[in-house]
Amino acid sequence: MTEPARAFRLWPYLLGILIGLCVGLVLFVYLGARHIDDRTREWVISELSAHFDSQVELQSLHVETTPRMQVTGEGLTLRYRNRTDVPPLIQIARFSFNLGVLGIIHVPRHVKGVYVENMIITIPPRDPDATPPPAQKSAAVPRVTFNEIVCNDTTLIILPKKAGKDPLDFEIHDLVLKNVGDQKPFDFHGTLTNAKPKGEIATRGTFGPWNAEDPAFTPVSGNYSFANADLDPFAGIGGTLSSTGKYNGHLNQIEVQGETDTPNFSLDPIGRPVPLHTEFSATVDGTDGDTYLHPVRATLIHSLIIANGSVVRASGKHGHIISLNVYAPNARLQDILRLATKSTEPVMTGTVNLRTKMLLTPGKEKVIHRLTLDGDFGVNDAEFASVEVRDKLESLSRHALGKPNNEDAGSAVTDLLGHFRLEHDLAKFPRLSFSIPGAEVRLTGSYNLPDEMLDFRGNLRMQAKLSQTVTGKKSFFLKLADPFFKKDGAGSVVPIHISGTRDNPKFALDLFHNSNKN
Repeated sequence: MTEPARAFRLWPYLLGILIGLCVGLVLFVYLGARHIDDRTREWVISELSAHFDSQVELQSLHVETTPRMQVTGEGLTLRYRNRTDVPPLIQIARFSFNLGVLGIIHVPRHVKGVYVENMIITIPPRDPDATPPPAQKSAAVPRVTFNEIVCNDTTLIILPKKAGKDPLDFEIHDLVLKNVGDQKPFDFHGTLTNAKPKGEIATRGTFGPWNAEDPAFTPVSGNYSFANADLDPFAGIGGTLSSTGKYNGHLNQIEVQGETDTPNFSLDPIGRPVPLHTEFSATVDGTDGDTYLHPVRATLIHSLIIANGSVVRASGKHGHIISLNVYAPNARLQDILRLATKSTEPVMTGTVNLRTKMLLTPGKEKVIHRLTLDGDFGVNDAEFASVEVRDKLESLSRHALGKPNNEDAGSAVTDLLGHFRLEHDLAKFPRLSFSIPGAEVRLTGSYNLPDEMLDFRGNLRMQAKLSQTVTGKKSFFLKLADPFFKKDGAGSVVPIHISGTRDNPKFALDLFHNSNKN
């Protein structure tokens, strides 16, 4: 038989074999497609259960085989260790990802992209009474790596470990996770919407590996930027804040370092806008948002202010309790007064050393009504801006030196020392003293910030005798009174009363007032 004839006789067999293979392949695909939804659903549940140590529920899952392998799921819930006393660890309204050409045959080990919609992540506090579940042997679940997970509308909720506190709630959009795999950190970047002050916080960093034993101990690190945040919604303060920094730690305790710039910071209604720059280091308790500052270095115009303390969420109230120890070494008095007064010119200049405890309680009132300060201060070489005040002080200095007619004698330069307590916009001074050449004034009293009214009483201690403060007949008659006003080694001690306003103080003798001796 010739070769062409033999080939012609074999052709029907070859064609039959080819048709049989095609039918078998179609049958295989058909039978596999009938069960692909269940197989993939089981794989998703097994993978998530093993990775998060959680009970997994999945309402629906569907696999599209044409034109490409795509998985779509809805109603995904992960309940951490079957706990029903707290919300689920993860809730996802809808998700989808591509399996690739071989998705029918193999459980995927590598997924290029996942898209997630409306995800809520709730980090629970550790249950102190919980015991680890017994170790169980289970079938090995193939590990999977995701090139990219894109999350649209994500909410991160961290439940507090302290009773009575509200959970922390972060709204995150445009969240992208990169190279998410088993037991290794992955990269992320996203934007958080900060409610107050209103603004967008851009952040990127690394997260993980996931701590299935205690999710709050999952590592996180990265950096952030926060620009053009309006401080006006905070009652009593104003300005536009920008901040950059970096963070590192675990979800329950994060170390943060950064800096802020507020070129127009102000205390309303008592002060004028001033530039404020801060550099800070802090520990943030991620379970309740409590922040511990150690320390903050703030530059107010040209003056350094150092503070350490805490910003703690108030139990049963909306807001935070700010408690700080504040120290201002060799600060410029005019810088601090500019923040606290509306005058275009500082009422006084000089070098101030300040130590005070600061407490700011939560509330909707102005800051000045919620602020408490309790501390000590000292001002060296202070000079009043008001010509009238300087003239009065120079005159007092000349008289106290016993040289009332010597225009070259006396000085308005003074030193101030005192203890103060500011509460509900009223500054009380249980101890206040200032000195000029020839005289020292020791006072107690108060200063009302809104109307700038003075009310001080105390003693004027002078180097000269009372009769030496004047000339002529007045001096002669006052010699009779010298013995009554000579006390404690001073030439004379005279009770005085200071009233009026900050810009126009009034000095008067207070002979008939039963003041405390200073």
